[in-house]
Amino acid sequence: MLATTNTTLKVSLESLPKELQGFTKRIIERTNYKKYDIEVKYFDTRGNNFLAEPYEIDITGEVAEGEKKTNIFVKWQIPQQNFKLLSIENVYSNEVFIYKDLSHIFTTLQDEAIVPQKDRYKIAKSYEETNNTAIILENLSKKGFRTYEKAEVISIKYAHLAIKEMAKFHALTFVIEDKLPEYYNNKIKVIKSPFTFEDDWAGLMRNICAHVASLYDNDVKERVKNFSSTLIEKLPKYYNSQNSVKCTLNHGDYKKNNLLVRMHDGEVVEIVPVDYQLIHYGSPIMDFLFFIFTSTDREFRKKHLTELKELYFETLSSFLKYFSMDVEAVYPRKEFEKVYTEWLDFGLMMTLHTSFFMFAPDTKMELGAVNLSDVPFCPDKKYDYLYRGLIDDFIEWGYL
Repeated sequence: MLATTNTTLKVSLESLPKELQGFTKRIIERTNYKKYDIEVKYFDTRGNNFLAEPYEIDITGEVAEGEKKTNIFVKWQIPQQNFKLLSIENVYSNEVFIYKDLSHIFTTLQDEAIVPQKDRYKIAKSYEETNNTAIILENLSKKGFRTYEKAEVISIKYAHLAIKEMAKFHALTFVIEDKLPEYYNNKIKVIKSPFTFEDDWAGLMRNICAHVASLYDNDVKERVKNFSSTLIEKLPKYYNSQNSVKCTLNHGDYKKNNLLVRMHDGEVVEIVPVDYQLIHYGSPIMDFLFFIFTSTDREFRKKHLTELKELYFETLSSFLKYFSMDVEAVYPRKEFEKVYTEWLDFGLMMTLHTSFFMFAPDTKMELGAVNLSDVPFCPDKKYDYLYRGLIDDFIEWGYL
């Protein structure tokens, strides 16, 4: 369930945290293995995931019916007690909610509506041992799924499938609001922004804007540098605007290295979103813009942005029909277009905001032990063209 170029290390079961050893043994007992072998692998993600230590646990053995294999993927929490930008406890509880609670609601609603398997929203199976310390899932890499690298170029087919899954995820929130209003009010609407926007964060944003500004040597340089003030003021407002726009549950981190893909003949044929740690209740435009601006370049957007926006709304509309719901009654096209235009600069702000994690090399630094505003921001130069494309888009559209 990770990018294929991560460094893999074989380790013993006994080297795992005691609690994870116990979870594994319980899964083995529940599966009724008569005898079995275990292989454990640890992944060095090169800084791609500072919130978790990822493991694969492969169990091969015999049950009463014959030979059996159980393939498990584990995200084991890395404590970051003083990390100010996010609450690590909250991001893990968010993911537990998705896999152990909301996924069952999604399944029930789609069963009742008789949504064909090929059209359903896809979510990885979790084990009951999943908790706020360990997210334990079926290892879909054993079924041919993988993730894209940060710099890997996506195809238009990939974008189509990703946008369709996103629209289904948002549509299911509208369905819950309609069919299960109490659950919606008590479980969905209460999920607030995962980020803490304080002075340390503001310092980091100024550093990021200063770096991007350094890529230019004309008047754009000052415009980008000064944009940090706008970003610091507006981004928290976008995250706290639940009462001013139509909202759904957002994935919150919907980018290409958080989407599992299955390939056939060199083309993506299936996508399964993962990594729900940054879920929040807000405008669905946020997920759409974040995906577009973190997962594509300027050339791709010039060719396909309008097409993908149309596809999103068309999928939202067609998926809601399975539940006898009219998109115009829950999210009118006019409102969608209005928010899209007014919120377009969220794509710029959020991409700059997250580029600290997406584009910077792994410094092996404990982020909970330092002020983010003091961390040197030196992204790999191979991402400069993405920054330039982002800035050039928003200059052309009149936001900078």
